[in-house]
Amino acid sequence: MRRKAPGRSGRFMLISTERVFYAGLHGKPSVRTLGALAICVPLHGTARLEIKGQPPRVGEILAVPAYVAHRITSDSRKVLGLLIEPETVCDEDLAEIIRQCDDPASAAPLAARFREIYATMALSGASGFTSADVDQIFLQRRLRPRDLDARISTIVSRFQARPSSNLSGEDCAREVRLSLSRFLHLFKDETRMNFRTFRAWKRGRNVLHHVNVERNLAHVALDAGYPDSTHFSHSLRRIYGLQPSVIFSGARRLQIINGRDVARGTLGA
Repeated sequence: MRRKAPGRSGRFMLISTERVFYAGLHGKPSVRTLGALAICVPLHGTARLEIKGQPPRVGEILAVPAYVAHRITSDSRKVLGLLIEPETVCDEDLAEIIRQCDDPASAAPLAARFREIYATMALSGASGFTSADVDQIFLQRRLRPRDLDARISTIVSRFQARPSSNLSGEDCAREVRLSLSRFLHLFKDETRMNFRTFRAWKRGRNVLHHVNVERNLAHVALDAGYPDSTHFSHSLRRIYGLQPSVIFSGARRLQIINGRDVARGTLGA
């Protein structure tokens, strides 16, 4: 990685098409449903994870599978978070990350590593990173990629390149020469998520590239591919557990650092 010093706030986000590392304010999110495996480490103390139907978990590091509705509260005002796009990593490695975060013997050293890496990055930063860099630095290993059907891989790549795209299931099925029903079935079988949910997450995720920019939120919504600001607000609240105005106001001092495999859709044009 090339080094680039973050701002004095110590708040920054490394973001690419496959990984996000966030160091910043946690806020008070309600229930959220992220489309990535999420790891959360409070900068100090512990955090509490609540998932409906499960006993609460408290720890220095918490992991939640993609598309699982949950709520996290933290002792610390600032948290460290790592998002891993599930369609880019094999199921076995995703499961191992969760196991490692749940096991007290491995969780404490891993949380300490996140905090130590953050302390270093807060002074020197990182630019030009890749997914492999992030995995190696935080998890000390390279995660094995998911072996996707070539047709589904093509569609995933389309949304990575243009996450604001309004491509429909019919458009995608036509591109890969499948019937709509066959495409939707194959997409879910390969990625473990349904197509519409995947598309909604990629669009909401793309907004992260621009949360530190002072812009009219109605314009942001339209540029991000949302039909109107109401849909934009409902979608982001469902994904992140916060209203867009709260997300953007809390990110004003956040430095955004793009990886080498960055893709930002029309908002970044």
